[in-house]
Amino acid sequence: MIMRNLVPANGMTTSDLVRLGAEFSLGIEPINVAPGAFDTPLYTGRALAHEAQPGLMVTASDITYVCEQDLTVDMEPALLCGIMLAGNVIETDVVGHGRVTRHPERASVMGFGRKVQYRSPIRPGQHFRTAGFILKPAFFDRFSDDLADDGLTSLREFLTGEFRMDTLAPSARLLEIARLCLEHPYNGQLGQLFLESNALAFVVEVADVLKRERCMIAQLGRRQYARVLEARDILDSDLVNTPTSLQLARRVGVNVTTLQANFKKVFGTTIFGHVRDQRLMMARVLLRDHGLAVAQAAHRVGFARPSAFSAAYRRHFGHPPRAEMASNGARRRQV
Repeated sequence: MIMRNLVPANGMTTSDLVRLGAEFSLGIEPINVAPGAFDTPLYTGRALAHEAQPGLMVTASDITYVCEQDLTVDMEPALLCGIMLAGNVIETDVVGHGRVTRHPERASVMGFGRKVQYRSPIRPGQHFRTAGFILKPAFFDRFSDDLADDGLTSLREFLTGEFRMDTLAPSARLLEIARLCLEHPYNGQLGQLFLESNALAFVVEVADVLKRERCMIAQLGRRQYARVLEARDILDSDLVNTPTSLQLARRVGVNVTTLQANFKKVFGTTIFGHVRDQRLMMARVLLRDHGLAVAQAAHRVGFARPSAFSAAYRRHFGHPPRAEMASNGARRRQV
């Protein structure tokens, strides 16, 4: 076999390297890192599980279950972080540790310090779009035992006990990172590089949220911080019939001025701003998953005028609500 020397006598320029790479790529089949299509007795749709780095797995799925059963998983020691981009509230029974609840568009972090089994009831027709990552102990092996960064310390602590779960505060940044696990436009080695970068961004953002949580507890005290979280959970549990600020303060046992001030410290927005943002997220679900018209979605989430709804939607998500209807149609054609 005769090997042709592709290196010019006077060396390689940047253009030469690009051209050489293009020639080599013609003989290589790109690696497919897009979520694969599946049609199984349990579910249909797309799913991805890709090891981005040793001990770091990125996961994503857009699936519909076709039969009723208890989905049982034997979990080895690991940290799981996931976000439901679409789907209903799901109850999971962690054997020996009780029941936990996962909410749409809220990141949940579960830590298993030893092998644990958990079960989730599945019904026919249930549709979920999810994305997240799994950290195994090997991921932390590259770091010393004395982690100076509070965020990484908080992540590692999830592996020290038998079981622990936290539901993180709503985060538009985490939602965007999660969506990119499913909807990125890359393939081959560029796709692998993107998934690795996106997965690390996911880990860093979750670590940063946990770090901020520690800072808030130090500033407000654990009791006051817990009251703010309770207030947020009350708001999120019924976004249609939300209590007034005064009613909310009475329910969590604090005066309304303190609650408003602490709420803004923790979440960076007012109580009204939080409810508005959550209703905008609810509107996106109505547009994407239920096919409502913009005016109908606006009315459902409490906007008197569609124009005001569209302006608020664009400010929050960076695009008009009609774009959700177009992307929904494109996703349905892919499945």
